[in-house]
Amino acid sequence: MTGALKIKLRLREEAKEIFSIILRKGPITKGDILDITKMKLSSLNRVMQPLEADGLIVESSIGESTGGRKPVLFGVNPKHYYLIGVDISRTYTQMVVTNLKTDILYEKQFLMDEFSTPQKVVHLISEFIDDASRKLSMTKDTTIGIGIGTVGPLDRIKGIMLNPRNFLTNGWNDVPIRDMVEDRTGLPVTIDNGANTAALAEYIHGVGKGFNNIVYINCGVGIRTEAISSGMSVRAINNAEDAFGHMVIDVDGDLCSCGNYGCIECYSSIPSIVKRFASEMKKGRITEIKGVPEKLNYIDVCRAAQSGDQLAMEVIISAGTILGVGLANYINLLNPEVVILSGPLIKQSRLFFDTCTDVASNKCYLKDDSRIHFSRGGFFQDNAIAVGAAALIIEEVLSKQFDGGINK
Repeated sequence: MTGALKIKLRLREEAKEIFSIILRKGPITKGDILDITKMKLSSLNRVMQPLEADGLIVESSIGESTGGRKPVLFGVNPKHYYLIGVDISRTYTQMVVTNLKTDILYEKQFLMDEFSTPQKVVHLISEFIDDASRKLSMTKDTTIGIGIGTVGPLDRIKGIMLNPRNFLTNGWNDVPIRDMVEDRTGLPVTIDNGANTAALAEYIHGVGKGFNNIVYINCGVGIRTEAISSGMSVRAINNAEDAFGHMVIDVDGDLCSCGNYGCIECYSSIPSIVKRFASEMKKGRITEIKGVPEKLNYIDVCRAAQSGDQLAMEVIISAGTILGVGLANYINLLNPEVVILSGPLIKQSRLFFDTCTDVASNKCYLKDDSRIHFSRGGFFQDNAIAVGAAALIIEEVLSKQFDGGINK
């Protein structure tokens, strides 16, 4: 019996509610839980008993006394259960094992290349889990499940990657990735867009904790976004995580891979930055970057901009400006308190981040921009998608839809 199935069978809905409160707000006292739930103490004690017995929660510390006995604080147990999170992107696959608090206990990454077929990726994920099991004494009984955050578009219900663009090898269309990983590992798997899982991680455990409205934007080969508004995920049509990247900002602009013209992604993604820089090189523009334009790497452009290369700075500032305009529109619509910009471009170029956020602050209609916190990379940085995928497993266990493999 897997950990997920065991928890699913034992926890009633009221126990899930209490566990969710402790997960999000802990360490927390029983008194604070009573204030939130309006339950009676006897009922709360009855509900919390199986949570403690199953090793899901523990007494974590003693709180400050307001007179009388010091209250006991309860938190999730960091030592008993394990979560596995996987981030499958077009450039790398990142894998983590976390505890219930999403502290990373073990991690590994491999780069994606022209040989990275779905079958090979699943094999490497399985090898990682076997290795982690040996190092952490992790068993199926203590492993709640595997969460996967990946590139869309997806059929989340069936667990299928539909037709993602720009993988370095063929074979990534109509991939039943959930079933492939479940069959290989024997563990329950849930799947979502990577931007969604990253936003979840930051919302529950990261820089978005304590806020109701956050936006997460991942800038890389494509532009992937997720928004959480009033605590609820704001999903685009067909769960597309790249809808923001295909916001039109120039009706007479460049042709986009989606078939439209003037999308943000035409100007502010890795391929577009490399394409524009190479085009300027071919025109004879002076740059410190050596070599042929066809072999340019976006990291070279970012580093050149950082060192003061005029052409590189011009290209990066232009890309950041356009993304900033789109972000201002997004802010006007969603009114977020926290905006997290992440991904390869943000990591490699401070200039890109600063340009984007400066433009967004100046262009957005909400002039009181001091209440919008811009974060470069968030709390989890490169691990956000994988950690969020691990957290997604708990969210699914706490939901009514998750069957822990019962119907498989």
